[in-house]
Amino acid sequence: MNQDLKLDLGITQEWLKSNMKLPNYDKTTFIQFSANSGYRSTASTQTIDQKINFTKSIKYFRITIESSLTCNKHIDCINSKQNSLGYILRSLRSVLSLEIIKQIYFSYVQSVINYGIIFWGNSSYSRTIFITQKRIVRFIMNAKARDSCLAMFSKLGILTLYSQYIFSILMFVVKHKVIFTFNTELHKINTRHKLDLHVPSANITKVQKAVYYSGVTLYNSLPLDIMEVAHNTLKFKRELKKFLLKNSFYSTEEYMNRDATYGTGVLQ
Repeated sequence: MNQDLKLDLGITQEWLKSNMKLPNYDKTTFIQFSANSGYRSTASTQTIDQKINFTKSIKYFRITIESSLTCNKHIDCINSKQNSLGYILRSLRSVLSLEIIKQIYFSYVQSVINYGIIFWGNSSYSRTIFITQKRIVRFIMNAKARDSCLAMFSKLGILTLYSQYIFSILMFVVKHKVIFTFNTELHKINTRHKLDLHVPSANITKVQKAVYYSGVTLYNSLPLDIMEVAHNTLKFKRELKKFLLKNSFYSTEEYMNRDATYGTGVLQ
């Protein structure tokens, strides 16, 4: 591995030099991904001129990715922003109308939560963001610290963190159906699962929580009437959001394991 890496680094460096592009070693880092959080890399990153420093996390398109394939640092960053924005909203609640406060929430709070959520929303660590989100909702509604937020989310038209994750990942699935396989493509038998996506085999937890696998399992748990309009992206989006607003989910497990009383109507 070290020999291959050294060769690749040498080729890269020579290409940069021949094209008059000098690498900035102060801004260049090396990261090695591993599913094992305790893994220690033995790779050598010595180039012809200088050694490239190792890093355990990088920021890519404003998403912090760690070498252990987790997003805990990114979630911490979001939560820090949420806390600051929450206290600002709390201060403004007494001088601005509820409608203006909601506009501020969607512009500054919801947009931060929504960015890249399909990559980190399924992490158990993301619950810290959900706790902060509930606190902000209580600020907006002038509610007490121990008041239930369940009805507040629906009343404000705000998706819970987990509902937003479900919404975002299912919209990804519908917009990129070409990369998924439907059961009807594998067999022609008319079963009740004919509209489902084929579930790929995966034994590793990190794979099961990744976008593709999660997208398949969440899609297959949709109410049938919403699944039937998946060919119409706009209608699917409208019906899915209506369903998620009426049923404010506090976890993806709650969505997956819901009983027939949920349907597409009001939560019982």
